[in-house]
Amino acid sequence: MEAAGGMVSTPKALPYFVALSQILGLTVVAITGAWLGLYRGGLAWESALQFNVHPLCMVIGMVFLQGDALLVYRVFRNEAKRTTKILHGLLHIFALVIALVGLVAVFEYHKKMSYADLYSLHSWCGLLVFILYLVQEQVQ
Repeated sequence: MEAAGGMVSTPKALPYFVALSQILGLTVVAITGAWLGLYRGGLAWESALQFNVHPLCMVIGMVFLQGDALLVYRVFRNEAKRTTKILHGLLHIFALVIALVGLVAVFEYHKKMSYADLYSLHSWCGLLVFILYLVQEQVQ
């Protein structure tokens, strides 16, 4: 609903919910990074640690950045439509690229270690989510 002057009214609690979502999102990214660094040996592309790139990229891309892309229209509802669309699109592109790096990392790791690909329910569900994300981006 539009208020007087074409401005859309914002619920009073929205800034607090957005701040909470950002704090939780950054906390999840930090905890994932700390877990990989402290308990799984860190990150590397040219070693056995290549697998560790996968969970960090998936959390950053498919959870944090994708969530932020969805929030753009709520947070910046009084900004120019073109500006919010550009920011929304950029966040989705960054999320897509980072998630793609995570997928490449896990498939290359499996190839280097001679492991079978797509052998678990997790891998099939994850691939389905990524494909549906791609399809959704093409439809919008």
